[in-house]
Formats: sequence, structure tokens, C-alpha cells
Amino acid sequence: MAIGELAMDQWRAQEAAVNAEHAYHLAIRAYEREHGHLNKRISADDPEHAAAREFTAPKYKLLQQARRRTYALKTRMAKACAKLARISAARPTQPESKQ
Repeated sequence: MAIGELAMDQWRAQEAAVNAEHAYHLAIRAYEREHGHLNKRISADDPEHAAAREFTAPKYKLLQQARRRTYALKTRMAKACAKLARISAARPTQPESKQ
């Protein structure tokens, strides 16, 4: 895959992650409208938040998937850029022509 295509995929993944995070926050707000305000951040090991976690689970799962994809593409992009830099450094430079 060309670096340009990889860059576009990375950008799309970042946008998807931003949108997924927004959707997750909207799900939290919807839960709070129905059940009252949460006094602190949702914690995985807090039994008080079990209902909130269950309510927001589908959106949270999509957010985690989007973040993983973003990270994977960021890693691929870094590796592709490093490879291109190695290839470019290995090429012999051509002397400038004298006129």
C-alpha cells in the first residue's frame, strides 16, 4: 500500500475514533437523563456503574475498536515512513550537472 493511501486510511480512522467518542459521550448523557447524574467517571470495577456500563457498552465497544484501528494504522504508517527513509538513504545521490 502506498504511503498516501495509508495516510488517508489513518486520517479516516482518526475521524471515526472522534465520532465514536462523541457517540459514546452521547450515550452517557442519555443514561444520565434517564437515571440521574453520575457523580464520577465510569469505572470498570465500581459496582455503582454496572448499569451505566451495560447501557453504554455497544458505543464503548465501537470506541475501543476505532481506537485500536487508529493505533494500528499509526504504527503501520510509522513503519512505512521508516522503510521509505531507509530506502531513500540507501540510494546513491546523483551529482548536480555543471553548466
